Amino acid sequence: MPCTWVSRTYCDWMKFLSSALGVLLICSPALAQAPWSLPESDFGGATPLNRRDWIKPTDYPDASARADEQGYVTIAFDIGADGRVSSCKVIRSSAYKRLDAIPCRLLLRRARFGPAKDINGVPVATKGHTSISFWTEG
Repeated sequence: MPCTWVSRTYCDWMKFLSSALGVLLICSPALAQAPWSLPESDFGGATPLNRRDWIKPTDYPDASARADEQGYVTIAFDIGADGRVSSCKVIRSSAYKRLDAIPCRLLLRRARFGPAKDINGVPVATKGHTSISFWTEG
């Protein structure tokens, strides 16, 4: 199941390896799985175009990692006919304000979709929801 994730320890290790080896290694959800199941995402017929860019490991606040704040945030949002996100809100809290504040702020800036289309193939606005995980390994 595709998911958006942030694992601070895993990606810090990958950054170290990439700098030590002089190569670029990309953190992959296939290589690291959250320790909990996420609700299914639904984008109302729109197609995510840049899901890997929505939330990055460096977006996990240092203070949250030090405080061992972990969990997932479920958000609901509108997707315009232009494929941009608007009107985002948290519908399931991680129980940590710092973590809850991240997904909407960043999806509004970073997320892009191929818009949903009506029966005539005309782009239309729709609604979506997804969950973002935050955790540290080890």
